[in-house]
Amino acid sequence: MNYQRAQKKVEGKTKIIWEIKNDSKNVIIENKNDITAFDDPKFTKQFETKAKNATTVTCQVFELLKKAGIPVAFVKQISPTEFVSPNCAMIPLEVVCRRFAVGSFLKRHPELINEDKDPHRFHSLVVEFFLKTTKGALIVDGKKIIEGLDPEKGEEDPFIENPYEANWSLCHPKKPSWEEGSRLDRQVEADQVLPKNPEEMAKEIEEIMRKAFLVLESAWNNLGYRIIDMKIEFGIDDSGKMMVADVIDNDSWRLRDANWKELSKEAFRQGEELDAVERKYGFVASLSKNFRIPKQVLVMWRGSEGDSFPDLALFKDVKGVTIEEVTMSGHKSTQMCLKKLEEILGKYPDGGVIIAKIGRSNGLGPIVAARTSWPVIAVPATMDSFPEDAWSSVRMPSKVPLATVWPESNAVLLASEILAQKNPFLYQRRQIMIEAQDE
Repeated sequence: MNYQRAQKKVEGKTKIIWEIKNDSKNVIIENKNDITAFDDPKFTKQFETKAKNATTVTCQVFELLKKAGIPVAFVKQISPTEFVSPNCAMIPLEVVCRRFAVGSFLKRHPELINEDKDPHRFHSLVVEFFLKTTKGALIVDGKKIIEGLDPEKGEEDPFIENPYEANWSLCHPKKPSWEEGSRLDRQVEADQVLPKNPEEMAKEIEEIMRKAFLVLESAWNNLGYRIIDMKIEFGIDDSGKMMVADVIDNDSWRLRDANWKELSKEAFRQGEELDAVERKYGFVASLSKNFRIPKQVLVMWRGSEGDSFPDLALFKDVKGVTIEEVTMSGHKSTQMCLKKLEEILGKYPDGGVIIAKIGRSNGLGPIVAARTSWPVIAVPATMDSFPEDAWSSVRMPSKVPLATVWPESNAVLLASEILAQKNPFLYQRRQIMIEAQDE
């Protein structure tokens, strides 16, 4: 489809949104070369490649999230500085997800400051909601919801203390709770911002945010980098579907290398020279083009038809991981097993995991484990009735690195964690399970 601009819908500090001729369902988002800081126009600068790099990163991120099944306001990129998005009604919230305690969070929580140490890492992601205001006010559908916040006192974009309740209490975004002036003595009715069942909408926003962050955390980890935190916005399309909207680019997160060197907009805030900042933006854009879905396999191998396969619900609809089922005895068909193993090894360049579920004497697990560098996990199939059979999986000769795990559900979890080292979708799914235990 040939998307042609119609009239300008709105222009912000870093982008322009255009209506599309003969298409009311979508808009064109055009990035600008402006880079901003501290919500203060005097700090706004420009560099020539800003729009191009912002568009590259946003489109790469949105394509990855879309493949992960996360709802995103993205159709396609149409030029180096433009992409097409569903026409969303934007929700006036900024939602922040944090893996490490840095920035304004430490101003509210100075107890987590680690002098001369790495930043504090949260085992479970911290998700926070901020009301998106402009010049100290919020106007929704022509109605003034709140006004009088003082940007000079840092009260812009206040922190919502209780986003899952009917009335939101607003707090200073950069003051600890015990400091005078931390509470802004203002409240907003949640349904003025989230019109349909606000408590459920807030929970849906948090769920989407967590999933999006975990996918990107894994994608960046796979390239050797750390996403520290991330700020995104949400919108609702014309069908009423909630989705990640606006952009996610190098302005949206703190991104650091393995040595904690800053690569994102934070470098600009900290006063680095503009040409150095531009190089970092170009570097991050080039890195984002390396986001990929691996080609991996989980091999479910049993010695006979009598050995059932474990429940693999955890792997359902996970892109990048193929499930191969093999029924072949290591004792009775040794050469055929080795031939089958070589066939599988040649098909999956990103590797895999083999789960061998065997009853009675385990000949298959040791044979396969001795002939591949892939992890091989043995599941003793007869543990309930003949626990002594486990010894044929546990007591291995040298150079036979066979892992033995029981019950079989833990073997599946272990396999998922191994494969998740390369697969961001599986990482997200497993990490959500792990972090949910803290609740």
